[in-house]
Amino acid sequence: MATTKLSRAKEAVSSWSSFKKAIQTDDSPDKEEASSAYYNADLLPTPPSQRTWTTMHFFAYYLTTTFSPSSYNLGSSLVSKGLQWWHGMIAAVIGSIFLSIVVVLNSRGAAKYHVGFPVYTRASSGIGGAKLFIFVRASVATIYFAVQSYYGGQLTSVCLRAMIGQKWDSIPNHLPADAGITSKNLLAFFIFWILQFPVMFLHPTILRHLFVFKAVYTTVALFGVMGWAIHKNGGSIGSFSFQTSSLHGSALVWPMISAINSVMGALCPILINQPDVARYAKRYSQVTWSQSVGILLSKVLVMFVSCATTSATTAILGKAYWNVWDLYNAILTEYWSPAARAGIFFASLGMILAIIATNAGTNSLPVGADTSGLFPRYINIVRGQVLCALLAPLCVPWKIIASASSFLTFLGSYTVFLMPICAIMVVDYWIIRKGNFHIPSLYTKAPGTPYAYWHGWNPRALVAWVCGVVFVVHGVAGSLHPGSVNAASTRMYSLGFFLSFLMGGFVFYLLNLVWPVPIYPTSAEADTPKTWEYMTTTEGMLDEDSMDMITGGRILNGLEDGSHIRDENVTMSEKAYLSV
Repeated sequence: MATTKLSRAKEAVSSWSSFKKAIQTDDSPDKEEASSAYYNADLLPTPPSQRTWTTMHFFAYYLTTTFSPSSYNLGSSLVSKGLQWWHGMIAAVIGSIFLSIVVVLNSRGAAKYHVGFPVYTRASSGIGGAKLFIFVRASVATIYFAVQSYYGGQLTSVCLRAMIGQKWDSIPNHLPADAGITSKNLLAFFIFWILQFPVMFLHPTILRHLFVFKAVYTTVALFGVMGWAIHKNGGSIGSFSFQTSSLHGSALVWPMISAINSVMGALCPILINQPDVARYAKRYSQVTWSQSVGILLSKVLVMFVSCATTSATTAILGKAYWNVWDLYNAILTEYWSPAARAGIFFASLGMILAIIATNAGTNSLPVGADTSGLFPRYINIVRGQVLCALLAPLCVPWKIIASASSFLTFLGSYTVFLMPICAIMVVDYWIIRKGNFHIPSLYTKAPGTPYAYWHGWNPRALVAWVCGVVFVVHGVAGSLHPGSVNAASTRMYSLGFFLSFLMGGFVFYLLNLVWPVPIYPTSAEADTPKTWEYMTTTEGMLDEDSMDMITGGRILNGLEDGSHIRDENVTMSEKAYLSV
């Protein structure tokens, strides 16, 4: 009997070991390497053959992110706070300028060294400490993926109504009023979720084509609806008057600051996500002006299109509809006809495509990269993207955006947690290290490597992040429940984007002044220059380095180890990936 039980136990252990081996990612480190290697094929520097994103793709990526319901609907939240439409335009311009600066700053290192966020952040936070920041970003991106999916469900409901008419409207509701969603819209949510799911299997090198297609289709769809509304309104945009009273003078100051914070908050994820897309550029110049122009143009345009469409349709529908799905439903009701149904179907389809592209580029891709960084032996980017989609329904997104107030609070609150991380990365690359990364050291905690810190954690980064968050987060309660905190806390929260960024960056810089960090491995610290971006000429490799330092001599996904020497025409990275 005892022998039989022992035999079964051995079989169970063997089966479990076989299962774990079967689900390992291709090119993940073997078990004996796991203590010293933190990589899989997606975490290694992007090989030259995969640096396929061009200026057009980066421009389309930002146009894709902004020309979506979350930015379109932001106007309604601002107007509900007593602001005029042109206040939103000013907020969009001011916010976009600051966003453009941060995006350019946070993309340079990734474009030079071709590593994504999970590896990039190891330089500032440590091999182990990076896992905290990775977890924070993955959590936020998963929630935002769910919110965007809810928007997609709302627009899918409009599409289905345009397709099958009254049969869709007659679906009974079996959910209580406090559920925040009806049975019909819940069904539409899961239909959208199923339609979106196949995109999760696309690697970022393929996704770039989706951004270009979406940027064209959705832009045409939004302008098409605006043009139709203006035509129906006799060629007039309208008065742009959305409320009987609005704020003036000193009462306008803090709501305006809050509006700027919300505009920037809507694009906060892309600031910290920069390394995940910039790593696929051939040159840094491809990601500079294209990003800046894309952000500024798209932010201002989408705010104008939102206000102009709402203004024109208010005159013909008798009510101001800000949520794009509410507007499309109202147009269907008022102008029910084959032409109207076809027009609204294709317009809704454009916004659905926008959500899918936004979710793929700014939410599921970061989650895929992050989970790959947390569990490199078992999860790669594609598997992580699929996991993100599976978790989305559990976030109950319809509760998050139940009102304008909670929506603005949501936009502001997660920036408080992300912006200190972004500031730490910017200060570390531009000021502390002067653009010098030693790439092999990003994959090991071995003593003498610059990113080992204290057991793999950089206390400076941890303290700076906590300071950036605590400095502002107390104001969240005041936004949710006015009067629950003092005016100073509420106003600090209105400046949450700026204050959390500046506080996190300042504390990190100060701690590094008092407690300097090593730039290179101990063996090379004294002999290697620390001039600006000295290491970029070899893409992070020293003369004695080889891919063996990262992979232990393994040949990964066609990436072949080679000896590396400095050469004016051929970089070390190109030699390392010579077989591609």
